[in-house]
Amino acid sequence: MTQTQAEQFIEGKAFKDWVKVKDSEQKLQAALGDRLNGVIRACGVIVKAVSNLAKSR
Repeated sequence: MTQTQAEQFIEGKAFKDWVKVKDSEQKLQAALGDRLNGVIRACGVIVKAVSNLAKSR
């Protein structure tokens, strides 16, 4: 592939559409990671609360 062909490919609609799809996939993965972190933190809070209840008895 020549430099000109590569430039045309990168400037083309298909490549821009592909980039948009990859960006949306990354945002989705980041949102999933954030939600999992929230669940893990909530589990930690529950464990601490149960531990405090057990200690107070």
